[in-house]
Amino acid sequence: MTMNRILVGVDTSDASILALKRAAEEARLRDATLEVVYVFQPPEQITAFPVPPEKGKDERRDLEEVRKEYTEKLGTWLDEVAVDLDDINVEWSVLADKRPSRALVERSREADLVVVGSRGRGGFGGLKLGSVSEQVTRHAKAPVLVIRESTKD
Repeated sequence: MTMNRILVGVDTSDASILALKRAAEEARLRDATLEVVYVFQPPEQITAFPVPPEKGKDERRDLEEVRKEYTEKLGTWLDEVAVDLDDINVEWSVLADKRPSRALVERSREADLVVVGSRGRGGFGGLKLGSVSEQVTRHAKAPVLVIRESTKD
């Protein structure tokens, strides 16, 4: 099967590391572009929001400044997880959306495959499927591969 674009949603959780590794394998096998997407949740209806002030700094930062900070963190995280991406065409972006699943579903319109971890950083540890991965599997415009961490049970 020919694929041009593989989308992987990451949140720096262990499951998203596994999803990134699998998405990279698929991109390499299919000579596809790997699109790595991190979605952060800004507060509602404002373009700048309060953050704990640093000494001598204004306590409000604009959305683009926050996006830049997350972009730098994503780059550092990609380096730290040591996933071999050298021979893959990689594009990565940081998006602001109240619902990460909505952003991933929207990006899935241009993907041939979407890869997500079964659970992210949120909520309830006993769930087999997190809310983002559940929504992506229901609404994505491309096939979805959900990567589950191995468990002892």
